[in-house]
Amino acid sequence: MKLSLSRRWAALAGVLAAALVATTLGAVAPERATAAGGTGCADAGDRYQTARPEQVGLDPVTLGHALNLLSVNGSETVQVYRHDCLVGTGIFDPLLGHIPGNNWSQTKTITALLAGRAVTLGRLSVDDPIGKYLPPGLGDAAHRAVTVRQLLTQTSGVRANWTRELNLAMPDRIREFLSLPFDHQPGTFYRYSQTGPSVVAYVVQRAVGEDLQDFAQRELFGPVGIARDHWFWLRDRDGNTDGWSNLFLPGDDFGRIGQLLADGGTFHGKRLISESYLRDLRTPSPNNPGYGYLTWLNAGPYWITPSAFAATRNPAPMISSAPADMYFSYGFFGQHIFVIPSLDMVVTRSSGTLNWPPSRVDVGDPLTAVAPGQTGRVEYEFFRLLMQSVVTPRQPAAPPYVAPKPGAVDPSLFVSVPDNLAVAQLGPNAPKGCTIFGCGGKLAAAGTIRSLMDVPRTGFAALTALPAGTAQLAQQVPDLLPRLLDGWQQTARITGEQLPAALPALLASLQQSVGG
Repeated sequence: MKLSLSRRWAALAGVLAAALVATTLGAVAPERATAAGGTGCADAGDRYQTARPEQVGLDPVTLGHALNLLSVNGSETVQVYRHDCLVGTGIFDPLLGHIPGNNWSQTKTITALLAGRAVTLGRLSVDDPIGKYLPPGLGDAAHRAVTVRQLLTQTSGVRANWTRELNLAMPDRIREFLSLPFDHQPGTFYRYSQTGPSVVAYVVQRAVGEDLQDFAQRELFGPVGIARDHWFWLRDRDGNTDGWSNLFLPGDDFGRIGQLLADGGTFHGKRLISESYLRDLRTPSPNNPGYGYLTWLNAGPYWITPSAFAATRNPAPMISSAPADMYFSYGFFGQHIFVIPSLDMVVTRSSGTLNWPPSRVDVGDPLTAVAPGQTGRVEYEFFRLLMQSVVTPRQPAAPPYVAPKPGAVDPSLFVSVPDNLAVAQLGPNAPKGCTIFGCGGKLAAAGTIRSLMDVPRTGFAALTALPAGTAQLAQQVPDLLPRLLDGWQQTARITGEQLPAALPALLASLQQSVGG
């Protein structure tokens, strides 16, 4: 999706205005910790330790091109880490990095990590049937026999209907899963699902004996340094945490999860997730070699698109310009934690909407820009440049870009009279004992109330961090304009378009004015 040059300038003017106001007020940006010795960094404390790109075997110029390209193509934050050192950030990170945004399907990977923490604590086994953890009498024998592993690999076999799965007003997503008929034998067919990951979240909650979000803070987020007021996570109306989406976490915190993964499940010397679980998480599933445990993989002979579209097989690797051992989360609009074990590298990206920052250009099928598990030309070009920046060890040249096959919409995944009626808790496929008001004769409102109480605390924390972020961006104003121009030039190279001839001169004039 392209934005006109006038809209790009309008957005740029807003950024510059905020930055110049902060400069006038004399605000001072916070300092970052710096790596000792320059060869590696400790796990993040209050801040990430930093290093210059050349200290960790990266060429700063080429790395800058990569960061600028991704920044002007829909990114709110972009961060590159090597050897646990933060070595590069996106253009808008200082302003937007502390603002919690919907992680969309990146939430699924977080849910998988919480399951991993429960496994590591000995409270859960992925080969257990979920019935072991469900309340007695909830669900029939076939649904209770589905295993945790089958939910993690999206092979439960239950029917997918996206009209039902994207129903944010359903009273109880667990009962919703238990009402879905089986279209395939469990463990034999990959079908991307929203409801299955929420069952994982519920099973983890039952296995550990406490609310999932309390468990998440004490056992995962807290130990890696993510404060409770940094995030909120929505629930269904009955109070079950949405394991598939709706975790609101700021882009600045993605790197902490990335460091945990890159360091094999340890943080500050504490084992949080077992090596064996993480190995399984990034092992290709037989039914979709591009998918592990609610996590996408850049390996395998092929990968299957999410099932909002016809199940299209695309050649691997998913991002051909990146190493084959890379694995990653992938959320709607582009929420990512990329982990490359062979290079000891982590890349994170957050992107809240299609219309921010000043431009977004994706070449080919527009759906590939936003659909979870779909990749486009921008991701390919970013990783091509990033791999070119790696001096030690040198990386092979990227193969030519091949656009993924366009996803053809399968009407049966959206239109089914019994399933569409079930959205209103009506008809033969509706969850038994449920109405639009709730299930089991109860009014389903507890989850909505808890979500509404949780949101303001996080929003207040984001607002209080805004002045420091604006001040930090203001200090970067002399570099901001050329970075924007470089990002647009990189984009023009991809699209074959020409930037207006006056643009570089105008940006140079503005830069001189700001500098003077």
